[in-house]
Amino acid sequence: MTDKKKNILTSILFLAFGAFVFYEASAIPLVMKNDVGSAFFPKVISGAMMVVAVIRLVMALREKEGEAKASDSDLKGGWETILLLCVYVLAFQPVGFILDTIVFLFLEMLVLTPKEKRSLPLLGGLSIVVPLIIYTLFVYVINTPLPKGLFGF
Repeated sequence: MTDKKKNILTSILFLAFGAFVFYEASAIPLVMKNDVGSAFFPKVISGAMMVVAVIRLVMALREKEGEAKASDSDLKGGWETILLLCVYVLAFQPVGFILDTIVFLFLEMLVLTPKEKRSLPLLGGLSIVVPLIIYTLFVYVINTPLPKGLFGF
């Protein structure tokens, strides 16, 4: 199977999976009226997954045969991302949202950013600011508590 066909097949599979998750999330009942609800984020994630799958499908259909080549660094970065996500999920409850997310974002940005374009102060700043903004939105705006973890925040 050619790379182009693999990309098309993968895009279609992710599109179908996103549609399935969106459909299943639609069955989650609202607990309170005017509540964001438990179905909101699965719908957002599955919607984003479907949009990215459609974009990737269009890109795959437009590329010429033999043009798509994944480099070894792309494959390595993909496996590193999967490993980081697994560690992030396992550490989420015991370590807490803020600390776990700061470490995860910093390491993930190191994996995804080419060495010649890395700015450690920028990566560190984003890794701290983004989780604090998300935590503030969840805890104080949406009134949804996030795991506090080791240090109680």
